[in-house]
Amino acid sequence: MNLDSGWAGAIGSIVSALIIAVTAIAAFRQLKQVRNANDIVVYLRLIDTMDSPELLEARRDLAAVSAKFAADAAYRDAMRDPAFIPEDFRNVGPLLRFLEHMSVLVSKGGVAESLVLAEYADTFVQIWEQMRPVILQRRHAFGMHTGRAFEHLAMRSKRYIDSGAMDREYAALERDLREA
Repeated sequence: MNLDSGWAGAIGSIVSALIIAVTAIAAFRQLKQVRNANDIVVYLRLIDTMDSPELLEARRDLAAVSAKFAADAAYRDAMRDPAFIPEDFRNVGPLLRFLEHMSVLVSKGGVAESLVLAEYADTFVQIWEQMRPVILQRRHAFGMHTGRAFEHLAMRSKRYIDSGAMDREYAALERDLREA
């Protein structure tokens, strides 16, 4: 049986198209795996930083800064000055800056929001509620965008918690069939 050159060319084109399609699918899956690996690396660094002794100490200091801010009018007014960095704010400032940077990373898709919210949504809401007045005052010192990304992530965290998604995720852990 002889195939004319038109049929041979058509079959060759179909085989080439199939090879290209399979290669594209494999490349897409590989990109997805790389993205997942990147999310895991960033997520683990986030956990390491959030659980570092320095940031744990800063998280403990939040209540004192918040209480002093609420009680001391001179302290509140001084927070408008960019040069004013009180001793009790030396740990809190780096924590707030880290949260701001991390929030930008989440909002721009640098790490999966679902990973970050599953672990820290309640922490973000607590920190925002505690530090909101301080951050709003610091906007007078450092500009209107100070703390905006963290505020956005805290609001997303609150909606995530209020929607019941966090409760459903943790309830699903209790029903994990891999443990049976």
